[in-house]
This record gives sequence, C-alpha cells and structure tokens, in this order.
Amino acid sequence: MMGGGGGHRLMFGGGRGGGREGGRRPSLQTYRRLLHFVAPYRLNLVLAAVLLLVSTALGLVWPQVVQRVLDLGLKDAGLLDTLIAGLVVVLLVRAVVDGVRQFVMAWTGEKVIFDLRMTIVRHLQTLSLSFFHHRKTGELMSHVTSDASVVHGVVTQTILSVLGQVLQLVGGLAVIFVMNWKLALLTLVVAPPIGILGQRMGNRIRTISRQAQDAQGEAVGVLQEAIAEMRIVQAFTREDYEAARFHEKLAFTFAKSIERARIGATMFPLIGFLAFASSIVVLWYGGHQVAQGESTPGQLVAFLLYMGMVSGPVGGLAGQWAQIQEAFGAADRLFALLDTKPEVQDRPGASTLPAVRGAIHFERVAFRYGDGPQVLSAIDTSFAAGRTTALVGLSGAGKTTLMNLVGRFFDPTAGRVTIDGHDLREVTIRSLREQIAVVPQEPILFAASVRENILYGRLDASDTALAAAAEAANATEFIAKLARGLDTIVGERGVRLSVGQRQRISIARAILRDAPVLLLDEATSSLDNESEYLVQQALDRLMRGRTTLVIAHRLTTVERADRIIVLDQGRIAEEGTHAELLVNGGLYARLYERRFVTDLSPATESGPSLVDARISRGSAPVR
Repeated sequence: MMGGGGGHRLMFGGGRGGGREGGRRPSLQTYRRLLHFVAPYRLNLVLAAVLLLVSTALGLVWPQVVQRVLDLGLKDAGLLDTLIAGLVVVLLVRAVVDGVRQFVMAWTGEKVIFDLRMTIVRHLQTLSLSFFHHRKTGELMSHVTSDASVVHGVVTQTILSVLGQVLQLVGGLAVIFVMNWKLALLTLVVAPPIGILGQRMGNRIRTISRQAQDAQGEAVGVLQEAIAEMRIVQAFTREDYEAARFHEKLAFTFAKSIERARIGATMFPLIGFLAFASSIVVLWYGGHQVAQGESTPGQLVAFLLYMGMVSGPVGGLAGQWAQIQEAFGAADRLFALLDTKPEVQDRPGASTLPAVRGAIHFERVAFRYGDGPQVLSAIDTSFAAGRTTALVGLSGAGKTTLMNLVGRFFDPTAGRVTIDGHDLREVTIRSLREQIAVVPQEPILFAASVRENILYGRLDASDTALAAAAEAANATEFIAKLARGLDTIVGERGVRLSVGQRQRISIARAILRDAPVLLLDEATSSLDNESEYLVQQALDRLMRGRTTLVIAHRLTTVERADRIIVLDQGRIAEEGTHAELLVNGGLYARLYERRFVTDLSPATESGPSLVDARISRGSAPVR
C-alpha cells in the first residue's frame, strides 16, 4: 500500500560508480571514521599493543642466542645447554603473549564489526521509502554481510599487524646497523622499489575490489529477487532467464576477482624476489667478510636472521597495503550508505505529537516525486475525526500518494498536512506513526509465529489483549486449528496461510495497535464467500470509531463510507456521499454505471473494483 511509485529516479551512493571514487587513496577521514568504531575499545588496543611490544622484543632476542650458540656454545657443551634452554623459555613466553594478544584482538574486532553492522541496520531503518524503491534488498544485505566482513579483517588483524611489523622493522634496523652498517645499507637497497610497487599496485587493487564488491552486491540482489518470486519465475518458465541474469553479474565479479588476483600474483612474487635478492647479496658480501676474518659465522647467521625481520615487514607491509586498499573499497561503500540522508526526517526541535482525535486537514497540498510530473495538485480537504473516507478514482489518480502523506512517508512539495491542528512536519515521525495503524492491500507477514505477527502492532500487549484482537479480526477459529496455535510459524511472507487468513492476522495486528488513525488499502484478492464475509466483518470492527482513509475496491465499502473523495489526475474531482455523487452525474457516477450497473458478472457479488475501472478520458497514470 505504501509504495511511492512514479517515474522519479534518485541517485544514492553505494551502487556501482556511486560514493567515493574507487581509485582514490585512503583518506584520513575514512580512516578516522573506521577508528570511530574502534574508540570504545581503545583499552583493548592498548593492551594488545603492549603485548605486541613484548612479543617484538622477545623476537629480537633469539638471533642473539643463535649467534652465541654458533660462536661459543659449540665449544662449551654446558653453555650450549643453557643457551638452548633459555631460547625455549623465550619462545614459550612469546607464544603465550601472542596467544593472549590474538584473542584480545579477535574479540575486539568481532565487537567492532557487530557495532558497525548494527549502525548500518539502524541507519537503513531511518531512510525514506523512496530510497528502498531504488535499491535491491540483496544489494543492501551485501553491505551488512560481505562489505562489513572485508572491513572486519582490517580491524581485527591488520591494524596491529602493521604496528607489529613497523616495530619489528625499526628494531631490526637498529640492531643490524649496530652489528654491521655496511651489510645494513645493502639490506635497505630493496626497500624503495618494494614500497613503490606496493603503493601503486595497491591503489589498483582498491579500485578493482570496489568494482567487484559492487557487482557482488548486484548479483546477490538478483538472486534474492528470483528466490523471493520463485512462484512467478517457475510459472512463466523463466528459470534459465534468471540464471542468465545471475550469471552476468557473477561473471563480472569473477572477472574483477581474477584481475585482482593477477595483480597480486605479479606484486607478491616481485616483492619476494627483491627480498631474496637482497639476502643473496648480503650472504655474498658477508661471506667474504667472514673469510677475511672481519666477522664470525655466528654474526653472519644472526645478521641474516635480523635481515629476515627487516625484509619480512617491508614485503608484508606492501602486501597489507593491498589488503587495506581492499578494505577501504568496502568502507567506501559502507560510508556512502551511511552518508545517505533520509528525505523525510525530524526537523530540529520537532515536538512529540500528543494523543490525537484524528482530524486531518490538507491545505493546498501538492506533491511530485523528485523532478517527475505533478502527482497531487492543490488538494484542499479535511477528514473528520472518527469518520471513514473512501478514496476512489482511476488507477494512478494519486490515492496511494495522498495516503502516504498522512503517514508522512513523504512530505508535500507545497502546502501542509495537519492532524488536530499539528503540522506533521513539526512533530517527530515516531510520535506520529505511533498513532497510525496500517493495513496494506497485500497482507505482509514475517517468517515468525502467528503470535509475533499480531504482537507487531503492540509489542507489550498482554495475552488477553492479543486474544481480543484475534477474536475481533475473526482469526480465533482458524488459529485454533493450526498445529501449534498462536506459536505456529507462518513461513516467509505467511506462505503457509491462505490469503484470507493472512488478511485477518494483518487486521488483528492493526486492531491491537489501537491507533486513532487507520490507513487501509482494501484487498482485492479473490476470496471465497465465507472468507470475504469474515474479512469484511473484521474490517468493519477495525474502522469503527477511527479516522479511516480507505482506498476502496468494494462497492460495499464505498456505500458505507461517511464520505467519498474522487481523485482524477492528482486533483479532487468531486466529494460527497454515495447517493450525492450518483445524483451529481460526474466521474463517480460514470465509474459506477460502467462497473456496477452494466457489468453483471459474478465478480460483482464479491465487490467489483472501482480502482480498475476505465473510461475513455486519456488520463496519464500517476501514483
């Protein structure tokens, strides 16, 4: 019922090509925003950093032990035993320290990603309906799952890993310069080309990763859509077509992933070759020093071990730069989503709407979707508190849009809507919608129990109130026949229930809401006579005493309405009671004559549709 429709198109960050430019370097702003999620757990990071410092210091000790083993221990068995025992202790302590550090970081990383995902979900809940009209569910889900997982790796491991490698690099450099400055200079020759290689290829990886993640999100969206509408897919034998759509998106993801792998397969072997080349040069030059008596074999071996500590971080940092770039590609998508502002939001200083009677007034209201055509024009009307108003007219006349303005799912582009004299834009959205109940044309149920679906109207309702709502909705009898009664799981979208049963649960949910304003899009689904009677009876109870706006599809509803508004091309063509409008002989009378007088098909008995009525007026369809 609450669909906005229309031909408007809005651009939001996060889709392919949206948001930040993929090839841009990680900005300090992006990094700071990531750290914002880490800040609550900074004590954990401090502890992990201290443990990392201890681990790095212990790592710098053991090459010294190896040197003494080779130069002294081989000449003294007792000293050899002592050195080996000491080395075992050092390595054991380091293993314990590393284990504690890894657990602290794993816990912190999981908690940070938990917070990030909840932030995304809460933000999605605040966005306007128009946003969801242009984004696929699967694509949005990929932000919460795959994108957050990519960022997760950086938060849990890379931050401290980079710090650890920097500490190891600095410590190793200090030691090798003290040991042999000539060999140390040879070691550093490869650092500049490794750094340049990592930086340039890492930027390319970021761009490709962003494209691959975008394509993956689109692929998930296509798959989710096909699964959700499997009945239509199979009914129209479009299995191959849907598989081909998914294949197209997946093939693009595959191509980008292979391109990313190809860059990695070039970068990492080159970095490894440069590191080994440096070791070979040091081994050659250091070997000559040992042969000439300028150094000892133990010193050369210890130097080579320290060199590994230096060259390892240089290559590792280049590799992790690529991982960081990939994570920033995912972060770009996440922050582009988080930066999307809802079109409808509370104004600064908005007040809480007090309890209302439900008198609604439209004052010269106009509305259009984005830059599209005018959907509503100069709507000036009132809806009396506690009375039922039926909205009728050609399909696309603006009925749904008018109803959406009452629920403030959109704001008017001109004029204002008030309830009991309160401008809807001056009160908080939450306080407004807490006083509105909605029954959509297609009953929407969650894949939960009957009880949970009814309680969705008021989560804190008692069992007595729930039972009363179910009884008022004529749902008690069929609920009792279900395998587990109220605790029966209804399946996704309520597929385990009939249409009539789903409608009655939807009505029970609205009854439990007990709101003074009711927005009702009367269902047009084909029902048997008994279900039709039970649903109509339940709706009559629901509308009693409430300010009801109903998009009417049944003649009985129109005739019982206190007032009828006939919309045509976004304007109020006429309004009045059923009898008054028939006497006027206007659009309503022509719709009635065509659908309820000349059409004597059996469908008339269950309420022929005013919405589907067509007359030769050439009106352009709008929402």
